[in-house]
Amino acid sequence: MKAATKTLKTAARNCAALLTAGLLSTTAFAADTPATIPTSFLGTYNLTYDNAQTGSPVANGTAVEVVIAANNTLCLGGYTLTNPVIRNGNGHEAIWTEGSLGIEISLSSLLNGFNEINVGPTGGGFYGQLKGSKSTTSTTGCGAVTPPAPDMTKINELFAQAQAKLAQYFPSSANAVNQTLDDYIYRFYPSTGIYLAINNGEIYVMGGTFGDTPLPQGNIETILSELAKINVDVDVPTAAEGDYKLVISGSVSTSVAGVTIPVTFPAITIEKIAAPSSSDIDGIRDAVKAALKDINFVGTIDVSEVSSSSSALSFRIKFSGTVTSQGTTVTSSYDLLYTYTKL
Repeated sequence: MKAATKTLKTAARNCAALLTAGLLSTTAFAADTPATIPTSFLGTYNLTYDNAQTGSPVANGTAVEVVIAANNTLCLGGYTLTNPVIRNGNGHEAIWTEGSLGIEISLSSLLNGFNEINVGPTGGGFYGQLKGSKSTTSTTGCGAVTPPAPDMTKINELFAQAQAKLAQYFPSSANAVNQTLDDYIYRFYPSTGIYLAINNGEIYVMGGTFGDTPLPQGNIETILSELAKINVDVDVPTAAEGDYKLVISGSVSTSVAGVTIPVTFPAITIEKIAAPSSSDIDGIRDAVKAALKDINFVGTIDVSEVSSSSSALSFRIKFSGTVTSQGTTVTSSYDLLYTYTKL
């Protein structure tokens, strides 16, 4: 800091002098308790210094800009002050201390609304006061926090998990590589036209079926947790062996955390199996439930006959079921065709 005599010469142009000339000790009062600044105080104030006392570092009439920001932060003269206190139970005043310079800034009234800011030495006393009014609600620049560097290990894990579990949106390819734009780290998937991006720990998707505006999906920890729980394996109902060949085909879609995943359903062939009676719809439903005993069925199992002859029988079976594991519920919707052909 420059000497006080030099600083006072420039007091009319900036208010750094408010924080340069504390002369007393930094003795603290035992009755100090943390203060909370009401949100109604947040904003930028254009104030003028007045009632200057002997020893005041600032002359009367000096214009000062003060910003009161979130997290009980006050900025003036290039200084950022935090952790204000209430002293001796006086709920009207919040007091910030610049300990290295021995200056206290006292804002009042927390109970009745903004009135003034008093300036004095630490430990008590009065140099003068700042009076005026709020000019804007902006707090730009005051108390700004630089976001932490991105965790590339987690970000690369996100891309890998998304490509493995949601390949219909984010298919792995040589062109899907990490790129940056402003604060975004992203990959673009040319075959689907979709972007998957991370900005300060928040996940966004855009393009293709998601539209032209970045859509927030949640923070990276939550999305990684949900992706880890996705199991693309699908249980398929089977039946006892018998005299027919059974071919099961169709489609299944799985929904996890609001994301629907159409799963590729491989046709399954069972060479020797007993065919159900075309008139025993309840028996068919019971067989499906018995084969998938771990699934909680949603609604009813819809069974409809597609065709029936002396040598073949086919049914279309539709149902939904849920499985809950580690707090995550997975819902699967089945649309299956059972075709029995007599051997």
